[in-house]
Amino acid sequence: MLVQIIGTLRGGGAERVALTLHKAFKRLGKHSKVYVLSEKVDYEVNDEDVVIGADVNDIKGDLIIAHMQDVSEKVDGNNVWHVIHNSYSFKFKKRNFFSRIKHIKEFRQIYNNRNLICVSNGVKKDVLQNLKVKPKEIKTIYNPFDFEEIREKANQKVDLGFDYIINAAALTKVKNQELLIKSYARLDTPLHLVLLGKGNQEGNLKKLVKKLGLEKKVHFLGWQSNPYKYIKNAKLFVLSSNVEGFGNVLVESLALNTPVVSTNCPSGPSEILIGELAKFLAKVNDIDDLRNKIELALNDYPEIKNEYIQKFDYIEIAKEYLELV
Repeated sequence: MLVQIIGTLRGGGAERVALTLHKAFKRLGKHSKVYVLSEKVDYEVNDEDVVIGADVNDIKGDLIIAHMQDVSEKVDGNNVWHVIHNSYSFKFKKRNFFSRIKHIKEFRQIYNNRNLICVSNGVKKDVLQNLKVKPKEIKTIYNPFDFEEIREKANQKVDLGFDYIINAAALTKVKNQELLIKSYARLDTPLHLVLLGKGNQEGNLKKLVKKLGLEKKVHFLGWQSNPYKYIKNAKLFVLSSNVEGFGNVLVESLALNTPVVSTNCPSGPSEILIGELAKFLAKVNDIDDLRNKIELALNDYPEIKNEYIQKFDYIEIAKEYLELV
């Protein structure tokens, strides 16, 4: 049996990865279960093989995939692979010296001499070079995407009454929508700016919008259970993050044939926007460079070829996981 363990099913990327992998395993005819340790659930789940409020001590499987640090603290074994979804060293840098050392030490204690999966090569590099973890084994396996489902959901109607640029992410400092709003303010465009998501920076971002006199052109639509319909109908998707583990929404946007601009943050965007798309990577926290990349994308974006995203297909990714059994 293939088992995944995750702390919650809140509206995050790791949670979506777990559910998508579960779906792929079943499509491949495998016996798959997802155990959720808490009862915090945002996603709509109608599957008896997704167990909410599970006891970690009762979980057994031929392959156990542990998502996130809080779960990895609780489970271990030769058949357990621990998935690292973020570039943690960049988060630890925000702390004071003693707190940073403490968190790095704890991280090493959890992941040393264990089987690790990193969701991007950038995360793998961070684990090995910045955090100095010494794993038993380590692999990069990208996040899985069910493109058929994404495109089907994207067909729902959107009626906003204007053309727009979009960002979909938690409204937090690390996602840095402040940078996007400031760059947008320097654009000469009739396009509006739509922000999907919720977070502790929402109040500050709305104050910034008011200060810049953009209340009629910048729209906060909150967290959306189906962001795909908004992304599909956007003229451009812009990711403005300081740090990512992978950048799921970049792949989703490309799958919907929506042009993408992203900060070249660690980790993920440079592994997704490759070839002709690499020129749409902007410097992190650089207002003018992001504005320039947005202008370039709006004026001349190349054809979004299937080859850019095919390697992220959920069935192909699931097969990579099955090789671990």
